[in-house]
Amino acid sequence: MRERPGSDAERAGPRAPAPGAREKVRLRPWHIAAAAPVLLAACRDDNGLALPSGLQVELVEVLTEAQPYSGETWVVVRVLAPELAGQQISVEARAADTDLLCAEWGVPAATDAPEPPDQIVIQVMSEAVERGRPVPGVTQVFAGYRFENGSCIWEDF
Repeated sequence: MRERPGSDAERAGPRAPAPGAREKVRLRPWHIAAAAPVLLAACRDDNGLALPSGLQVELVEVLTEAQPYSGETWVVVRVLAPELAGQQISVEARAADTDLLCAEWGVPAATDAPEPPDQIVIQVMSEAVERGRPVPGVTQVFAGYRFENGSCIWEDF
């Protein structure tokens, strides 16, 4: 097959790869940044992420929400932790859990957002529930973080 005039192979001259040969790929910083979430996910086991409290969690979804009254934009990280119901977890351990979730899943989501969010909200649920609906009997934990300089800064709701 002939190359179009001005093609990469034509411009490369005698160093052009033979047709069908594999070219050496040069990785650029943006290649690595784009692959980071996939690589991080590959490092986790099939059960999801283990939190400092010992809970195992799975990422349910990441949402970007415009808040109607404040005009703020939130990135909401929704996580499933079936063992959360009935567990006695200290305030410190719970804070360590949500800090880790914000760092692992919130920061990449905020970084990938078209505009930096005003807040990252971590929602941990014992059962998957519809966003914004209270469900009696389902244990839920919420934590809010300001996204600043690529990191999570805890804020009280």
